Amino acid sequence: MAKFVLRYFFHNNISVNRFTFYKCMVFLTAVLLFGGCMPARRLSEDEYLLSRNNIEVHDADIDQHDLRNYIRQTPNRRILGVYRFHLNVYQLAKRGEENRLKRWMKSTMGEPPVIFDPIAAEQTAEQFRLFLQNKGYFNAETGFRVDTTGNRVRVNYEVKGNQPYTIRHIDYNIPDAQLKGFVFADTVHSLIERGERYDAEVLQEERQRITRNLKDDGFFNFSRDYIFFRVDSTLNSQQVDIELMIENPADRGRSFAGENEGRPHKRYRINEVFVFPEYTRLQPDQEFRDTTRLQINDNEQGPVYTFLHNGEMRIRPQTIANNILLEQGEFYSLSRHELTHRYLAGLRNFRYINMQFEEARTESLPDSLGLLNMRVELTRSPANAFTVEAEGLNTAGNLGVGANFLFQNRNVFRGAEMLNLRLKGALEMSGESGDTDVFRRLPFNTAEMGAEVSIDFPKLLFPVRMERLSRTARPQSTILTGINYRHRPDYTRYILNFSYGFQWSQDSRRQHQLTPLEISSIKIFNDSILQARIPEANPLILSRYRDHLIGGLKYSYTYSTQQIDRQQDFVYFRGNFESAGNLMQLTARQLDASVNEEGSYTLFGIPFAQYLKADADFRLYRALSEDNTLVFRLMGGIGVPYGNLDIMPFIKSFYGGGANSVRAWSIYNLGPGSYGSAEKLRFDKYGDIKLEANIEYRFPVYRYWKGAFFLDAGNVWFLEKNEQFPGGEFNADSFYKELAIGAGLGVRLDFNFFLVRLDAAFPVRDPGLDSGEKWIGRFPGFSDWNLNLGIGYPF
Repeated sequence: MAKFVLRYFFHNNISVNRFTFYKCMVFLTAVLLFGGCMPARRLSEDEYLLSRNNIEVHDADIDQHDLRNYIRQTPNRRILGVYRFHLNVYQLAKRGEENRLKRWMKSTMGEPPVIFDPIAAEQTAEQFRLFLQNKGYFNAETGFRVDTTGNRVRVNYEVKGNQPYTIRHIDYNIPDAQLKGFVFADTVHSLIERGERYDAEVLQEERQRITRNLKDDGFFNFSRDYIFFRVDSTLNSQQVDIELMIENPADRGRSFAGENEGRPHKRYRINEVFVFPEYTRLQPDQEFRDTTRLQINDNEQGPVYTFLHNGEMRIRPQTIANNILLEQGEFYSLSRHELTHRYLAGLRNFRYINMQFEEARTESLPDSLGLLNMRVELTRSPANAFTVEAEGLNTAGNLGVGANFLFQNRNVFRGAEMLNLRLKGALEMSGESGDTDVFRRLPFNTAEMGAEVSIDFPKLLFPVRMERLSRTARPQSTILTGINYRHRPDYTRYILNFSYGFQWSQDSRRQHQLTPLEISSIKIFNDSILQARIPEANPLILSRYRDHLIGGLKYSYTYSTQQIDRQQDFVYFRGNFESAGNLMQLTARQLDASVNEEGSYTLFGIPFAQYLKADADFRLYRALSEDNTLVFRLMGGIGVPYGNLDIMPFIKSFYGGGANSVRAWSIYNLGPGSYGSAEKLRFDKYGDIKLEANIEYRFPVYRYWKGAFFLDAGNVWFLEKNEQFPGGEFNADSFYKELAIGAGLGVRLDFNFFLVRLDAAFPVRDPGLDSGEKWIGRFPGFSDWNLNLGIGYPF
């Protein structure tokens, strides 16, 4: 049928307007299924389709990935390195009479065949030779050979580095005595080392490193153009001598002649700091009638900031000054300059931030020292803002709609404190059977409403003075409280919560978040439907749906090497630790609190949970090319209840399945362990232990359309054995036999600032099935696939 539709389409000039979306889907499906079998366009006798480029490197410590950047002609793109999707789209669209749809397919998703060009191969070999010379292989040899199979060719590039040149000696020629002292003091961190292979790229990196360090040490006007290298490779010993030269400002443009009496480089101190908190770009010459001078530390030695404004300032001067890291009397620093811009933007109160520096005229200073006046121009954003959001919901296959109202006041206490008020409402359709009859259950049978209020403070609300913290720590405190109501046919739940926490940055890669106080009160009204859906009214599961209090602390540590402006490999790690109930139990004992029929202490008539919980998430991102990425993820966690309650609260338990977990199972529908229910009763499944591994290959398709193939594995388990859930407990000797495995593919709409994805996955191995039936034995049918709609990447 698909072949018939394709033949009818390509051999009949059908108007594009007559084709529906579903017919286009048939076309794309045929491309995927039959495109690779379609013959390429007929080539002439002297034309060959470029199939692959291989690189063979001998006697050279060179990464092939670096060489591939210099290849002048690349073959047609492949998905997963195998399937030429874009070429097959182009080939199919070339058949028959042309129409608008075919032209669109060729010019957008299609890709014409790449015909081998021997001149491009010769240019590539020459580029390889020049690259190797820059890497110290001055006697490198490069070439290529062509292997022909039918009408396809494979180009094999051969690279031979021979013996590389190494660095014998490094000399510094710096006429400026002051500058020389700073350069020599930092040579321990130099990237150029004796005995190492010569590398022109390392010289450029050293040039950039010295420039940045000097600008951090106060040399405001210094630039990399002052630095030169002279390389002598005529020693006849496979070695080079390097001379690093730094010119004086007065010598620029002249040939370097060694020591001279040119004007030295100036090292600048910050003289005055002027802040314009009401600056308007449309009126750059605006006059301000009020002046406020703020002195930090309340002593005569502290730095002074001068604020020019009209009338009372909307934001307290102290708040702005705390985020300006360049202080009066200190030497200029490029790093602190950049951090100041970042921190002022982090206050979320200014839509325009600009810093200018002007040299102050003085006659009493030596030629090697200068003063800078700093001008900070700030344009405020509106103090109040509100947002109304409408959203479609797909939670565990339950469709619904929701709306959010968000009100923000960015300066509630005149210290750049952010007040957030969020109101949420949602309606869902949930059913006890399959998704096919969920639409018969109108109107919606699940309702959720909630309100949340939080205040973000750009400082630490803790008995520690700001002066004792590093200026680069950037502490931020948050106080949050809220209420959430959710009504389902099987239960009704209320959650009251309050938390106080703060976060700070150790450096650009490491962040800490500590919540010393987190209190939640969960009240649940169970329905007979819930008890009927739980096997034999299992008390372990039912206890997770009882009223309880949670009070404790939480700590999170995040480490990431990602650089937003670079497409490169990076790692991400996040670890969390929670402890709850200890202070409550101590208080209950001291107050001789009441005990319920199960022997648990209660506060306000509600038992409180007591547990320890820890989890970790590690991710490795490999950039295979500019647009292709391979992502690995490992995560695991454990929760140990003890003391007052012997079960984990359900909102703190682990679960499997869903859009961000093992996607072949719907959310809350995986595990525990090898447990399987013949009745297929629907109830949310949780566990005390979770292990999960994922691998995902991401690739571009067309413009903002992206694709992905993925493989997920994992499960959840109970800590203790439960007779009503046979196989649900964790066993260190056999847990690997109970891992669920799913595979699938995904389609993503990536708008850079917003990503929507649809992932379809099917079970490859189901630990809940009987022995001998756990592995899939046939190609999955339509009913075997699980669809997951998500916002953002899963990890």
